[in-house]
Amino acid sequence: MTPKKRFLKLKDEIKVFNESYYNSQPQISDADFDKLKFEYENLLLNNPTLKKYDDIGVGSTPTSKFQKIKHILPMLSLANSFNVNDLKEFFTKASNFLKSKENKESYIVDCKIDGVSLSLTYKNQKLVTALTRGDGVIGENIKENIMGINDIPKSLIFCKSKIIEIRGEIFFSREDFKNLNIELDDKKKFSNPRNAASGSLRQINSEITNKRPLQFIPHGYGHISDSNEFNTYQEFMEFCNKNKFKKTKIAKKFGDLNSVQNYVNEIEKLRNKIPFDIDGMVIKINNIETQNELGNTSKYPRWAVASKFNSETALTSILSIDLQVGRTGAVTPVARLEPINIGGVIVSNATLHNFDEILRKDVRIGDSVWVKRAGDVIPYISEVELSKRSKNSKKYQIPKKCPCGKFSIIRKDGEAVQRCSGEGQCPIQKIESLKHFVSKKAMNIDGLGEKQIERFNKLGILKTKIDIYSFYKQKSIISELDGYGEKSFKNLINSIEKSKNTNLSRFIFSLGIRYVGENNSEILSSYFQSKENFKNKIISKNLVFELKNIDGLGEKAIYSFDIYFQNSENKLEAFNIIDKLNIENNLNKVSLNNLSILFTGTLQNLSRERAKALAKSKGFKIASSVTNKLDYLVIGEKSGSKLKKAQELNTKIISEEEFLKLINK
Repeated sequence: MTPKKRFLKLKDEIKVFNESYYNSQPQISDADFDKLKFEYENLLLNNPTLKKYDDIGVGSTPTSKFQKIKHILPMLSLANSFNVNDLKEFFTKASNFLKSKENKESYIVDCKIDGVSLSLTYKNQKLVTALTRGDGVIGENIKENIMGINDIPKSLIFCKSKIIEIRGEIFFSREDFKNLNIELDDKKKFSNPRNAASGSLRQINSEITNKRPLQFIPHGYGHISDSNEFNTYQEFMEFCNKNKFKKTKIAKKFGDLNSVQNYVNEIEKLRNKIPFDIDGMVIKINNIETQNELGNTSKYPRWAVASKFNSETALTSILSIDLQVGRTGAVTPVARLEPINIGGVIVSNATLHNFDEILRKDVRIGDSVWVKRAGDVIPYISEVELSKRSKNSKKYQIPKKCPCGKFSIIRKDGEAVQRCSGEGQCPIQKIESLKHFVSKKAMNIDGLGEKQIERFNKLGILKTKIDIYSFYKQKSIISELDGYGEKSFKNLINSIEKSKNTNLSRFIFSLGIRYVGENNSEILSSYFQSKENFKNKIISKNLVFELKNIDGLGEKAIYSFDIYFQNSENKLEAFNIIDKLNIENNLNKVSLNNLSILFTGTLQNLSRERAKALAKSKGFKIASSVTNKLDYLVIGEKSGSKLKKAQELNTKIISEEEFLKLINK
């Protein structure tokens, strides 16, 4: 895989995982997410040409539940360090950047609370807004939901600034989290303190939030009207103490790398004795003037870094090994564990990834195993404690039958994953495919969660995707079910009808074809352009040949797409569904075929990838550089050298607004 293809794949994955994390539905562990971001940043560093594709942000997209407000200054994330070499690199970069400074810098080291970021804005010493991070640029005002938190002063006592923005973390202590879950029904219990904090803050009913023992500790500030308020970060912490903010009691000042690293190691050993979850330590340059000189990148401040802790582990035993089947037929073994508390979370399941992993680690039912989590969402088995293995233990035998009972488990050449041989006919795979079809990134049908789909499937009213569009005929059955009444049924039907107004890309993605994710769905959508073309080209004998000529579409995706539609049932179902959808044609309204276009600078309304996809759908060819053959250069903010060269060559230069008008003619 080329660096570009890997970079784009990583970008898509990071965006999905990032969104799910901030919506309290994480799909991978924190550690695995950090690895993906590390690889992404390295690719970007070693391949400068990829910068034009870099548009991942921080946080999540704000919802419509609360008032959206733009942060005065963006809420950036922190760069991570995972070992002493990473931390040394941070110190070296800061030192090199400030060679002209004669004074020796000091550093404040404090714990990194695993909570929910919050920005508090005070005007004339009175609290006026409380914003979530959101996507880092726009947050949600949850002021009413935090009024009952005693750790948040509603007015400041000591403050010279007319406006000051205090940033920090909202969290539950481990004890308070435990007690909260005891009070909640099984269906409403939270998996960990961070999810509990996030879920509590986003309650529509503020009274629920205000009854819960949430805590707040500041870790910095954003906008401040009086730049002379603080000279050091230490003065900021003293300011917070005077104004009755809570503190961690862990923050210390150091003057060199060795002292910082020793303190980080010390706290890591004591992390379980701290009453709230932390996943690392934050190192900040103390001097505010130095912070300002160092400034920020587009994603991170240069004057701070997060030193991440190693994964937390615990010893428990394997009760059984169950098999899960995904929408693509992949069979994943999952270890059912004797429940164990890891970092304040009760863990009873751990992924085993695949059967090769079981054989490599020689994992057996009844084994005592070390389970890692470290604030991670998906625990995994790191190793077997052989000293505790029973003499009567038996090696795990890879099952030959899929859990569905109808098909065998097979492995195709070159694949690590084993799959159900049913090729889409596996009953479990069909249910998982239905779950994907209605998901947010696909057809986005509210009211059809995993449990509802399983329930409707058992009742026989939801066997295939097309059945969803006949639910209006099932009123007598659905309305009589527990949890469903007249109103619930009406909301479900309305959601289904609303989902019909979609685009071709979402529809293709919703089919759940292997190797055809969001990016490839967008590429295919640009190629097909309309649902009529989609149907005609699917039945064409030249489909594979034509797909091979599409720029950016890999062989695996082409093969998988073709195989999917060779199945007559899949083809018929897809055609029946698309006939019910209101999909706007992307057919060219003006003749833009074979014209070349290039985007430069920061666009205001479109991401770079979305702009390019729109251009492709209209027949444009995407250029890689400014030459005398370039037809259009679309400019955004900070266009730089490309703009200058285009002016020299008398290339047609247009704004983002002019580009949108051009493609919509």
